[in-house]
Amino acid sequence: VHTSEMDARATPFGGLTASGAHTMAIRTRLTHLVPIQESVIAAAGWDEVRFHRPLRPGDELSLEVTWLDKRRSRTKPDRGIVTAGMRVVNQHDEVILSHRDTIVMKVRPGRE
Repeated sequence: VHTSEMDARATPFGGLTASGAHTMAIRTRLTHLVPIQESVIAAAGWDEVRFHRPLRPGDELSLEVTWLDKRRSRTKPDRGIVTAGMRVVNQHDEVILSHRDTIVMKVRPGRE
């Protein structure tokens, strides 16, 4: 039903929507537009993933990032662990998706 407009009208959503996996894929693409990407080593986990509203065809999305926590890696001093709150919002400022993202990052040179 994600691809048939007629079938989608009969669902509880009343129209076409993107799947949760597709929504997360778009969120991942949006994170690659954030200028810190060259410092990211790896994703460590996504927590508290919530789909608040359906993502609809034609929605214009933006990513809001709030830095929640940071700490130095206990075993690798050239790395840090940061936690970010992520929100994907549509053109009406409605939250589509939210979650916490834990990221392993390089420490800035001279701060090891």
